[in-house]
Amino acid sequence: MKLTQDVIDKIQEAMNHTKKDGSMNWQDGDEIEVNLAGTFAADRFIVIKNKTKDPVVSAAPHPNYDYEKKEWKK
Repeated sequence: MKLTQDVIDKIQEAMNHTKKDGSMNWQDGDEIEVNLAGTFAADRFIVIKNKTKDPVVSAAPHPNYDYEKKEWKK
């Protein structure tokens, strides 16, 4: 399958998703990665990942939980 201008335009329209407050989720110039996530029957599942938002910063460990003992501190 070739990416025609019509397909590109449809992808562009889908990428114009906004947050609840109306601001854009992704900005022009964000670094992206395109991958084929899988196939099923005649369908293909494409992932467009925003690399600009990496690395994801995880939350700090909870101070009242002992992760080695797997129990809450009292």
